[in-house]
Amino acid sequence: MSASIYIVAVENSADHLGAELVQHFRAQKPDVKIAGIGGAALAAEGIQSEIDISGLAILGFVEGLKSYPMILDRVKATVESIMSCNPGAVVLIDSWGFMIRVAKGLKKAGYMGKIIKYLAPQVWAMREGRSKILAQYVDHLLTIHSFDAPYFEKHGLPVSYVGNPIFDTNYRQGDGEALRRELGIDLKDEIVSIFFGSRLSEIQQLAKPFADAIALLKDRQPHLKFVSPVSESIATDVNAAAGEDLRLQDVILLPEARKFDVFAASDVAIACSGTVTTQLACAGVPSVVAYRLNGLTYAVAKRLYKPDYISIVNIAAKDSLMPELVQGQVTGENLARLVMSYLYDKERRQKASKTLITQTEIMKGKGGSASEQAALTILDIVGA
Repeated sequence: MSASIYIVAVENSADHLGAELVQHFRAQKPDVKIAGIGGAALAAEGIQSEIDISGLAILGFVEGLKSYPMILDRVKATVESIMSCNPGAVVLIDSWGFMIRVAKGLKKAGYMGKIIKYLAPQVWAMREGRSKILAQYVDHLLTIHSFDAPYFEKHGLPVSYVGNPIFDTNYRQGDGEALRRELGIDLKDEIVSIFFGSRLSEIQQLAKPFADAIALLKDRQPHLKFVSPVSESIATDVNAAAGEDLRLQDVILLPEARKFDVFAASDVAIACSGTVTTQLACAGVPSVVAYRLNGLTYAVAKRLYKPDYISIVNIAAKDSLMPELVQGQVTGENLARLVMSYLYDKERRQKASKTLITQTEIMKGKGGSASEQAALTILDIVGA
């Protein structure tokens, strides 16, 4: 009897992780039955989502409260979809708030298969109590950090460390010169790439300071070019922001599929804190990291958050390899100043690039594909 697996991914990065799982499932077990909820990446693998995931990429206490009725409605629809399929296992990828509600809903509905959480909540950073809650509603946890296990195993939750899938990809494979030719950008003109984030709330918080920085940078260096690869899930929101603030129309928007080419072409990046900052580090792109939250959300998070940095690369290095601006520090002047410090000093830029690549190689280690290991572990759990 073939295995049946249901994947739930409601954020862009999770959608891509889900797609990688599907590829490895099929490579190992061609007859595996897969259904799920996700976005464009899963759809490209033939997994058509019955539920619209737009608006579910939410971060922050206040933002979550505003969207609470919609979240509950989508959770209910997700549980119903899973129960109608009755798969042997459900894989819930990232997105703590949404996924824990789905897990609770499945338990309440009497689901008898395995509930597997892929990516642990970052209890090492804040809210350690989530480890006990997760252990009550999930049967197995796949983690990407070797130090995660003790937080969850003490509550009886089996944990498998599979490695970090972000390091499975070669982020230096892009063709920067080809992109420049395509866009008509001279080789001598420098490029600043812009990464707005993967959530509407992030775009709303960062659009103005990013626009302020772009205006200042253009004033100081008129030939500077700005390029941004944008995922389908946020394209409408980014275009709306550019419609409201015409300064953002200086940014050339490209499909997310061109991201590697953008990395290769970039001299410096301005990025919302998130998965992309690690990808930029892997590509060796000197980057300025920015993050802002709703004021109330930030006040709560500041009291709970433990690490000295917000970027995984900086946390691992215990050093500010990528300059970070948080909350009130995120101003156009500060962003422009840090970007110009790289643009004016080519030697500093090259040194930062080499340091970032070295650090991410250390973080990668010598393991194989994390996505493949995750897929094998899931298949083993379901007995396939």
